[in-house]
Amino acid sequence: MNIFSGVEYEVLRDVDLDRKYDGIEYDSRKVKENYIFVALEGANVDGHDYIDSAVKNGATCIIVSRKVEMKHKVSYVLIDEIRHKLGYIASNFYEWPQRKLKIIGVTGTNGKTSSTYMIEKLMGDTPITRIGTIEYKIGDEVFEAVNTTPESLDLIKIFDKTLKKKIEYVVMEVSSHSLEIGRVDVLDFDYALFTNLTQDHLDYHVTMENYFQAKRKLFLKLKDINNSVFNIDDKYGKRLYDEFIEDNPEIISYGIDGGDLEGEYLDDGYIDIKFKGKVEKVKFALLGDFNLYNTLGAVAIARKLGISWEDILERVSKIKAAPGRFDALNCGQDYKVIVDYAHTPDALVNVIVAARNIRNGNRIITIFGCGGDRDRTKRPIMAKAAENLSDIVILTSDNPRTESPEQIFADVKAGFAKTDDYLFEPDREKAIKLAINMAEKNDIILITGKGHETYHIIGTKKWHFDDKEIARREIVRRRMVENVN
Repeated sequence: MNIFSGVEYEVLRDVDLDRKYDGIEYDSRKVKENYIFVALEGANVDGHDYIDSAVKNGATCIIVSRKVEMKHKVSYVLIDEIRHKLGYIASNFYEWPQRKLKIIGVTGTNGKTSSTYMIEKLMGDTPITRIGTIEYKIGDEVFEAVNTTPESLDLIKIFDKTLKKKIEYVVMEVSSHSLEIGRVDVLDFDYALFTNLTQDHLDYHVTMENYFQAKRKLFLKLKDINNSVFNIDDKYGKRLYDEFIEDNPEIISYGIDGGDLEGEYLDDGYIDIKFKGKVEKVKFALLGDFNLYNTLGAVAIARKLGISWEDILERVSKIKAAPGRFDALNCGQDYKVIVDYAHTPDALVNVIVAARNIRNGNRIITIFGCGGDRDRTKRPIMAKAAENLSDIVILTSDNPRTESPEQIFADVKAGFAKTDDYLFEPDREKAIKLAINMAEKNDIILITGKGHETYHIIGTKKWHFDDKEIARREIVRRRMVENVN
């Protein structure tokens, strides 16, 4: 097969261009003998600067997006907007493995990761590939996640490996960025779930309407729009539902306040799940409306997949939280410590409200920060949410990246109504220690923003940092001191 089929390209130098290649990479370090090297231009790295390295490692064809000095005796091919075309080249190379799979896409601001984990659990023993923020998992093989939605070439490689393992289903988080820059252009989805849309990524999308339109693209890529699921308690989910429902009556809507599929918390560790007039009472271990929403969306997808109600209900009763999602740490202490990934205003509100619903008369201590080089407009909104809903707020660092920490903190502090309504500890480790050492019996400490992450990004470097690791260590240290005294 011609790997450039369906792509406009210009041959700058032909040195046996039509040969059979052994691999394709955009990272020169991964190039081996007789590979194609794709010189991608990124925000921080330009692949054209690594052509020499790629050829040294064995590349025999170089794909560029601008004309370069051709000093190596290999083939050179010019392709404009190569990032948008890479998926087609990769698909041609691997013979379009995605066409032989059933692909479930999950999009939204919050809840994507939890929803994909829940869908996997509801599928029981069926082997699947799961792609998302925490990890990439192909059957029983797990890989580190680089992006929520991988580059198109990496996606196609995952699909190829999925096929070779005789796995039929893929469930994947689909980010607005991936939809906007073309990472999923070569995919047609079999099922799609919309969780919600709240403020985030406006540094990239600028407006909420642009952000919404990016998410909407997923549903235009469905083979059959009837296989979509929408949270209609969310105004953007309702907007999508209203747009598509008239000609697609098999769409499933869900919510706590209405929908084809409804959920309600009961007082005894159970929930009611109502589907088209039928009510089922199910044991449910998770807390917070956001977990109920995520479960309902996953249940709707499971119904679309043809899984029986009996199996769904049994599996719902055994669902546990995804790593770093309202993740409670139990080291024998008489106060609660919960780690959560919440890094948007809505997500922060959700986890604090969930904590308020389980507290036993004592305080909620919220640790939060805002990432650098990201949407600045959400920072004061998060401060206001933390201040209004918590008893004690500790403002700290959270992946400043290349942005000035002073600027980040200034943006956040602008959202506090009172200057003495929060504690400020820029060192995140010290902030966690501060919270644990001030905790009283039945207090709830919420450590938000990083969740499953095991790193802290300062400048362009990642340093090992794990909220759970530090919190556990400090809880144990405090208990040892108290036992001595």
